[in-house]
Amino acid sequence: MQSTEIMMPPVADTPVPLAARVLDWPSRAVRFLGGAALAAIMVLTAADVILRNLFSTVVPGGMETTGLLMIFVALSTLSLVELDKGHIRVDVLLNAVPDFVRLPLTAGGLFLTLATICLTALQVYRQSLYQAGNDIMTGVLGVPEWPFALAAAVFMALFALALLRNLVSAAADVARMHDTRSLAILGVFAAVAVAILWFSFRPADLPVNIPREMRGMACIVLCFVLIFLGVHIAAAMAISAVLGISLLIGPAASLTSLGTTTLDVVRDPTWSAVPLFTWMGLIVVASGFAEGLYRAAYKWIGHLPGGLASASTVACAGLSSIVGDTLSGVYSMGSIALPQMKAYGYDMKLAAASIACAATIGVMIPPSIAFIVYGMITEVSIGKLFLAGVLPGILFAVILIAMITVRAIIDPALAPRCERSGWQERFSASVETWPILVLILMVLGGIYSGIVTTNEAAGVGVLGALLISAAMGRLNRRSLWNSIERTLRLSTAIIIIFMFATVFSRFIAISGLTAQLAQLIVDFDLGKYQLLGAILAFYVLIGMFMNALPALVLTVPLFFPLAINAGFDPIWFGVICVIMVELGVVTPPIGVNVFAIAAMTKDVSMYQIFRGVFPFWFAFLALVGLITLFPQIALFLPSLM
Repeated sequence: MQSTEIMMPPVADTPVPLAARVLDWPSRAVRFLGGAALAAIMVLTAADVILRNLFSTVVPGGMETTGLLMIFVALSTLSLVELDKGHIRVDVLLNAVPDFVRLPLTAGGLFLTLATICLTALQVYRQSLYQAGNDIMTGVLGVPEWPFALAAAVFMALFALALLRNLVSAAADVARMHDTRSLAILGVFAAVAVAILWFSFRPADLPVNIPREMRGMACIVLCFVLIFLGVHIAAAMAISAVLGISLLIGPAASLTSLGTTTLDVVRDPTWSAVPLFTWMGLIVVASGFAEGLYRAAYKWIGHLPGGLASASTVACAGLSSIVGDTLSGVYSMGSIALPQMKAYGYDMKLAAASIACAATIGVMIPPSIAFIVYGMITEVSIGKLFLAGVLPGILFAVILIAMITVRAIIDPALAPRCERSGWQERFSASVETWPILVLILMVLGGIYSGIVTTNEAAGVGVLGALLISAAMGRLNRRSLWNSIERTLRLSTAIIIIFMFATVFSRFIAISGLTAQLAQLIVDFDLGKYQLLGAILAFYVLIGMFMNALPALVLTVPLFFPLAINAGFDPIWFGVICVIMVELGVVTPPIGVNVFAIAAMTKDVSMYQIFRGVFPFWFAFLALVGLITLFPQIALFLPSLM
């Protein structure tokens, strides 16, 4: 699931209320198409598994249909997420500057994003016309492809309308300031944006003759600059890639990539694992299964030094095997464990920090959205990546518990001991964890045994979660729809980044930048572990300013070929990358987990929580060190497949 950036407080909207309602209505209406498509994908996937294993047959055109439905799942809530200012961006700089700088930068970023999305919508629309004119059909069912491409173009157009609404609001905020400095900054940003767009269409007009080998690096630098200026990450990658491909090959190739590549990505059925695993996790959280998991862990180890904090770590590890992201772990365990730790007199810095760090286990123990993204970028087996994360995730939980225990022994005032539970209480509480255990068996057992693929495990997992929740009376219609809508929003925010990241990856391949970096490594005579150290240092640096998934999408296309050339195993390197990007969620100034836990503990400041997190940094370093010294920690389980 998604790890989003913490957004700045939204400014007041200024459009006329009627105009706002006109723009809002279609965006909120099409989400029902996405919800229906998501449910249909789940049914198709589960039916395919049942038919294949019981009757040795499959749903005709099941994968093909899933790919077409993914257009609705991935794109139908684009505009709704934008209306709620929920798309992923980095706003560290924006939050650090005064309003006369922040507001025009926000408006300028929205203008550039709007232009990028309009251009994409136009190219996807042209693709639908091409498909209609040439009677292009799907391979198995013979369904015309153009209506689905047209639907994608409509969703992108609605996204553009939502951006226009927010742009008008942001521009009005600039105008209301009556500050010439703001107008000047906005004018400069707009001029730069127009220049980027102009040279994307007419690269021959570029006044400076940039050597070919420098064009790739210049566009990558431009991408990072735009990101740190607050431009939507997806748009920054898209426009930088379009400009780069135009400078290297020509505008026709860049525009073609924008239309065909993005459409091919969004209708890839492999992506169905993202919304399905996300939906399964949200059902589990909404059904309250996390409470039973924490209660069982508390009954077994709550009496030990730091037992409540350790219990939350164990519960996070168990919840991670279903949820697969960090924020769900923070919110679930934070709401359950923090009040109890506070009641027992725990130091709240330790309490909050332990949950913030324990929740990062969510990206190591499958299902993991981060591993899915890494696997999609590198074409490494997602099933093997899932298994590769199991032992490192468990090891990380053990390291965290050991650190908590040692700190509680050294200073008992940090974490007073609780009463010991009896054996009957322990076994009674353990029985409450059966829904989680059943789902783990269905998902991981199915993947490991080869009965299901990763995507099929996600579909079966959703079906299992729905049936168990319904049978236990834990899920009503409202909570079910809320889980569907939130799934659509989170999936959209993730997939649009990867959609444009694919164009960005194509630009990197065309630029030859990876080969240049490889030659640079040879020139500097860097050994493989020196290279690894440099990559890890870069991840620490970028993690200070960018969240996990965007950092992964931006860096893996660059670092993966270098790591493979250096002799590192692609699965092992994936585990290392995921651990390092996850370090960023507890690292200032972004630290999205710290922001989330701080919102739940009003009596502890973010500064204090960051201080509490600092000792746990050594847990991350210890984990990376152990996996580097003993690669089989990550590679043993995948080797058994």
